[in-house]
Parts: sequence; C-alpha cells; structure tokens
Amino acid sequence: MTRDSSDVAAAAGSERLPTLDGERLFSRYSSFLYTLTTLAAAIWIILVGGAIPAVGDTRLGIIGYGCGTIVGVVAVVLSVALPAFRYGIDSIDISKAALGIRGSGLVLMGLLVSALGWAGVALAMVARGVGFLVARAGHPGGVINEQLVVVVGLVLIGLLFLLVQHGLDVIRRLNEFAGPGFVILAIVSLLLLLWKYGPRELLLANVPAEQALTTDRLKSFAYALEFGVTLAMAWWPYMGGLYRFLKFRRHAVGPIMFGGSLIGNAFSASVAALAAVHLGSPDPAVWLIELAGPVAGTVMVGLVLLLSVPAICLLVFFVASAAQQIRPLARTSWNWLVALALVPLLVVALNTSWTLSHVVTVATAGSLIFFSVCGIVMVDYWILRGGSIELHQLFVAGPRGHYWYWGGVNWVAAVVIATGVMSYLLLYNPITLEARTAFRYVGAALPVIAGSGLMYYMLMRLIAVPLRRGGFGARGPTESEATTAEVTL
Repeated sequence: MTRDSSDVAAAAGSERLPTLDGERLFSRYSSFLYTLTTLAAAIWIILVGGAIPAVGDTRLGIIGYGCGTIVGVVAVVLSVALPAFRYGIDSIDISKAALGIRGSGLVLMGLLVSALGWAGVALAMVARGVGFLVARAGHPGGVINEQLVVVVGLVLIGLLFLLVQHGLDVIRRLNEFAGPGFVILAIVSLLLLLWKYGPRELLLANVPAEQALTTDRLKSFAYALEFGVTLAMAWWPYMGGLYRFLKFRRHAVGPIMFGGSLIGNAFSASVAALAAVHLGSPDPAVWLIELAGPVAGTVMVGLVLLLSVPAICLLVFFVASAAQQIRPLARTSWNWLVALALVPLLVVALNTSWTLSHVVTVATAGSLIFFSVCGIVMVDYWILRGGSIELHQLFVAGPRGHYWYWGGVNWVAAVVIATGVMSYLLLYNPITLEARTAFRYVGAALPVIAGSGLMYYMLMRLIAVPLRRGGFGARGPTESEATTAEVTL
C-alpha cells in the first residue's frame, strides 16, 4: 500500500485509509502532551471553569470537576483512544464494529455538529475578545464595534484556512508553543490570585446563596462532577483523529491524563473558577484585566485569544477529516474539504452574538449521544470482541461484511443510544441545568455510560450474538476483497 507524499491530504488520513507507521506524526511525548493541553485549555475551558462557582461550594466544585475530568478521560481512552492507536483509524471507523457500517453515520453527524459548534463558539469569543480589547483601549467601558468583530472573524477564518490546509503537522508545531503558553498563563494567574487574596481567603470564597444552583453540598459535587465528565466526553469523537497519528503506545496514557485532564483541563478550569468567584465575572477578558491590571491584563487576554487559534484549527481539521466519510466528498481534495468545513464559520463571523447565545445549546445537544456510544463501544471492543476488531471489515459495505448487521445498522445499539439519551434528559437538562433528585448522588453522565454498556451487552448476547450478526461467528470477504470495497453511509 503506497501513499502520495506530495498530497497534503495525507496528513488528513489519505482517503481514510489506516495511517502507516511513517505517517504517525506524534513521535515525541512532549509534542502529544502539548497538543492535548492546547485542546483542553482553550478559551472554552476557561469559560467553563468560570461557571464552576455556580455549583454553590467553590472548593467542592473544583474537586468534583477534577474527579469528573479524570473519570471521563479514562472512559475516552478505553473506548476510543487505544483502539484508534492500535489500528490507525478515527473514531467513526472504530464505531462501525458496534454501530454498523451505516450506523456509524450517527457518530459522524455528532462529530460534525459538536466540532463545528465549539469551533464557532471559540471563533466568536476570540473575535469579540479582540473587539473588547480595542473598545477598552479607546475608553474603559467602551462599546464593542460590531463591524470590527465581523472583520476580525473573517480574517481569523482566512488564517484558519492557511493553517489547516497544510495538515496536522503544522497544527502540531503550533501547539508546541500554545500548550506551554496556556500552562504559564494559568500559573501566573494563580500566583496573582494568591498574592492578592492569600491561600485561605482564596479557597473560602463562594457565590451568594441566591446565585448558586444549589445549597446542597452533595448536589454541588454532582453538578461539578457532571461538568467534568461532560467536557471530557466531548473529546470522544475527536480522540480517534489524534490517536491514529500517535507513534508509540507508551505515550497513549500519560499525555492525555496530564495534559488533557489534570493540567490543561482541571488546573486551568480551577484557576478560572477561583478568579471568577473573587472578581465577579466568568469572562476571562474581564477578570484577567481586573487581576493583572489594564496593561498586563490586556496582554494576557490577547495571549489567551491568540493561543486559542491552534485549538480551533484542530476542530476544523477534525471536521474536514470526518467529511471524507461522506461518500460524495470521499475523493475531494484536502483544500476543498477545509474550505467546506469553514463555510459554517462564515455565518458565525457575521453573527457572533447570536452564536454565543444559541450554538452552545446545539453543540451540547449534538454531544448527548456520546455518553451511550462510549459505553457501547467500550463493551463491544473489550468484552464482546476481546480487544480486537477486523480492520479490513470496517471498509466492507454490504451483507457480506461482518459489520453490516441489519441493513448496515446495528439496531440493538440504536435502541441503547435512544434509551441513553432519554434517560440522561430525564435525570438532567444540560441547557437549563435542572436536575432530578437522583442526580445528586452520581450525576447523569456516569449512570448513562455504565447503563448503556450493560444494556448493550445483555441485548447483544440475547439477539445479535445468537443470530451471528456483527461478525460473531460469521464469514465475510477476504482482506484482498475488502480493499476494493466501497463504504456507503
């Protein structure tokens, strides 16, 4: 199997074929660590951190959020990251063994909605952040110039195209600066907070009781745990796209646990939480200036905005790569795929205020399926299949393929996903943050992940395995036949 090294699309997966050893760009521990740190610590995590004090008890919120992040990342590593590393394929292809060749289209749609949604939110925040800095430079408390925000958004889209068209290697190099930059900014912010308030006062502050989501300490912890698990689970559709480019298995756990979970996510969010509760705003553009002063604070805000650009690049890269799974776009050139991925962001640039008010809802809704998908894929890969899938069968469309199930869809998995989404919404509304009584004990995400995995195992043992669907005891095309097969979603 050969690849055309002159084609920049090779960095995007070269028509979705499994990555070869020479195409695995992350050969150094630090490189993978910095990339995961950047993706974790970008501006949306800082904003999420600023919302942690709303749970009522800030210290308990920080602890709960950190616990949720760790548990969520472990689930992501087991269900998608390790299989992606082993086989050199992305999250969508991995899901085919459990969901079916066509059923994996649900993961594709979830990835597109989630990645475009969060990329749009980040772009809108960066554009409006620049507008805020310019308005403040003219006069403190000045009104943001909306025309300037549009111009900044359009310029940023042009920059994203120039960067992403060169593939993952350029983004990886940018992250080698952005990752450490975020960590340094978080440490400097924490030191300033300690200098200004002292350790005791810093850790004891809470929002007024009337502004808290709850005064119940157990429920406060559950809310924070939920935030952490949810943010970690939002990585599920992306991690395959990164881990397929990881070279060494010894780098599979450390970088994501330290860079993606503890440092980039939990630590950055905790600093933002402490700043928000003391300085009265979850917006880093506000509390950084209040904390560091008008000059140093403005510089720090500018750095946060600048360092968030590589994270947006990663999301656009994931969208363009995933678009290759759509049959009409399978042979489209990489530059055109990047351009198509950026089209929705043009709408964002023209409507940044509307985006920040509505797109988070869409992105959150698009991510709801991944709680169940995580449990399903984890059980399917490690328990039902013993940690092994037939790689070539992932690219076989039709009844002869092992992962064709019923018309290309594993309806057992579909029922479990639908049940999981309904169960989650019964326990907790991620938009209004309203929660049922049972939520206060374990949240909603963890029961849905565990329950979906258990339900999937039982139904598969009862239905699919005896019927020899999904490759359980079935015979399909040989590997040579599979290389000429075409996947249809």
